[in-house]
Formats: sequence, structure tokens, C-alpha cells
Amino acid sequence: MHTPPNAPDAVTPWPSAARGWTVAGLLALASIVSQADRTVVTLMAGPIKTAFELSDTAFSVLQSVAFNVFYVLACIPIGRLADRFPRRTVLGLCMGLFSLFAMTSGLARSYLQLFLIRIGVGVGEASVTPASFSLLSDHFPPERLGRPISVFLMSAPFGQGLTLIAGGSLLQWLTTSSFLQSGLFSGMAPWQVAFIIVGFPGLLLVPALLLLREPPRRGPGGELPLSVREVIDVVRQRRAALLPIFAGFAMVILVVNALAFWTPTFLERTHGLNKAQQGLAFGSLLLVCGTGGAYFAGWLTDRLARRGTLDAPLIVAAFSFVGCGVTGTLAMLMPTVELTVLFLVPTVLMSTMPIPCAGMSIQLIVPSRARAQVSALYITISSLVGMGLGPMLVGMLNDYVFHDPLAIRYSLAIVMTLPGPLMFWLFRRARGPYRALRAAA
Repeated sequence: MHTPPNAPDAVTPWPSAARGWTVAGLLALASIVSQADRTVVTLMAGPIKTAFELSDTAFSVLQSVAFNVFYVLACIPIGRLADRFPRRTVLGLCMGLFSLFAMTSGLARSYLQLFLIRIGVGVGEASVTPASFSLLSDHFPPERLGRPISVFLMSAPFGQGLTLIAGGSLLQWLTTSSFLQSGLFSGMAPWQVAFIIVGFPGLLLVPALLLLREPPRRGPGGELPLSVREVIDVVRQRRAALLPIFAGFAMVILVVNALAFWTPTFLERTHGLNKAQQGLAFGSLLLVCGTGGAYFAGWLTDRLARRGTLDAPLIVAAFSFVGCGVTGTLAMLMPTVELTVLFLVPTVLMSTMPIPCAGMSIQLIVPSRARAQVSALYITISSLVGMGLGPMLVGMLNDYVFHDPLAIRYSLAIVMTLPGPLMFWLFRRARGPYRALRAAA
């Protein structure tokens, strides 16, 4: 087989730690920007519902169905592009498209327009995550991959927390000040201006992503691009491990998205917090506990891996997610906001621990030239189940079971309770085949 000049051999040194961590930091920044737009909409439930006369279910569709349309149509093709062409090019172009769609959300004049625009916003996460997993796997050896992927995925709760704090204050200021009475944004609603402001920073990242130095692809299958049939064979040969892993992490994404999307509204309806208070309370939890949980998961997984635990990512993910379900259910049922926040501390921490484990577990059993595509397949499946159902389940329980928006605490408690045991069972099924694949590698 012909080997390209940049394909590394067995003795080729890995990129320096400084270069690797610089790349991890830039990719994390791109992820923060892509998370900001998705997060700020959670503070806009009231204004958007009023503007377009929506139910809770219709509003949740903007965060669930709209994103899933893009994932189903484009996530796997984007992953294939990242496995065949320079990943920096894929990242830069997709980040530019994401920013334009995010800013255009503020120009929507109807629910249909906003829904269609939100489909395009999905290009951000659909490109950043699989391409970043692939890049990081070529910058760090397997036994040291946990922390870099954790740092990259810490950007999600960090970006969400920062956006909630800043976005809550921004919306509160836009609502109460005279800023919108004249000038460029005259006549626009606060939520429309917030979309434009939050979407703009992504354009500034495009040049930096395009200038990234592309590392040689490592591991089995790194020499030449794989055909579609070969990638399908990769998944088929590993299906005993990959399918329960995909399904189990889909349960995680379901809970994480329901929690992230509805907690600010829950704090408003149940405990009477305004936009700034909602953003500060939940945003602070995400900044501290969310990022801490993601980093701790990477540290713990690497520690277990160095001791010879081949299925360390699955063990860490399963036990943390079950704990998240217990404390999350209790948090929703507490009578005061102080007790709610107290139980949300471990809930948020343990909800983010499984996220880096997903990326690690897939990268370690998949050939180099299939990593972005298999990661994109995972994102597509987990998004269909998790992102598609998570926010919408809460809205549907509010509208069609309890028939009361104030029953949101019970809707969230139900969604927090049920997925944990199912995920634990799925990962028990995956552990044997996964350990065999790791041992073979």
C-alpha cells in the first residue's frame, strides 16, 4: 500500500505537549462559541413564546427537532470530509457558516423562519466535535488522551455557564435600558439583538482555525482515506461495543439537554428568579461544577487506564450518570431555591462527567481515518435521541400530561429519573466487547 510522505511510522515522535495543548485550547474556544448560541436561547423562552404565540412543546422544537434535521442530513458527511481532507479547513468553513446562521436568528420574523434558521446553526457542533476528536487523537498518545478531550469538552459547560451569566445580564439590560430606542438595533426586540451579539465572535475564530497546523494521522488506518464500505465495516466489526455505547451515551445527552434547556425556566416558574438571577445561579453551577466534572472524568479515566483498566471510560460514565439521576430528581422537588441549588451542585458535576468519556471510548477502538465519521455517527444518534427528545419530553409533559406550565418541576424530575438505569444496563453489555477491542489494540 502506498504511504503518503506525512504518514508517521512507529518511531515518529508525537507533537510537543505545548503544541498539543495549544490546539486543545483553540478547539475548546471554538466549542465555547458554538455552545453560546444554543445556550442563550434557553433564557428566551418567555419572549420568543410571546412573540410567536408558542406552547412549551413548540418552543422546545427549536432546540430539538431543528438541530436534528441538520445532524441527520449533514453530520456524517461533515465527519467524512474531516477524515479525508485537512480538518482545519472543515473547522474554519463550518465555523463561519455557524456564525452567520446564529446572527441571522435575530432577524427572524416568524416561527417558521426561526425554525429554518436554527437548522443551519447545527453546523457548529456537528463540525467542531468530530473534527476536534480526530485532531486531538493525533496530538496525544492514547494513555494521555483523557485530559485533552476533557479540556476540550469542558468548554461546553464553561461556555454554557458563561453565556447564561453574561446572556442573562445582557437580556436584562436590553430589556430595561433605552439602548434599543435608537441606532442600528432600533425597533428590534432584546432577544433578537442578543442572537446577533452572541453569534458574532465565531467569525473572529475562522482565520485562527484555518491556520492550524495539520498533524499526520496516526494509528491503524491512518495512511489513506477509507471508502464508505470500509467505514461501514469498521462499525459492523465493532457493533457489539459501539451500539450499546451509542445508546447509553444518548441517555446522557437526553438528560443533559433537558437540564440545560429547561432549568432557567424552571427557576423562573418555580422560584421566581428573573433573567439575570437565572443566568447567575445556573451559569455559576455550569462554570464551576460542569467544567470540574468534565476535567475530573478525564483525570480519573487516565488514572484508571494507567492501572490497566481497559474499559475505564465506561466505568466512570456509568457510575457518575446514575448518581446524576438521583441528585437531579431531588433537586427538582426541593421546596426552596437554596435547597434546589444545593442538590444541583452534584447533579451538574456528575452530568458532565460522562461527556468526555464518550469521546475517549470511541477514539480508542476506531482506526484513525474513521474517527471523525464514527464520532459523527455517535453525535447523530445521540442527538436524535438525546437532543431530539430531551427538551421536547419536558415540554410535552408540561402541555399534555400535567396541563400546567408550573408543573415543570415534576416533568424535569421524571426525565432525570428514568434514563440512568437503562444506560447502566447498556454499558454492562458493552464492557466485554469493549475490553476485547482495547486488548487487541
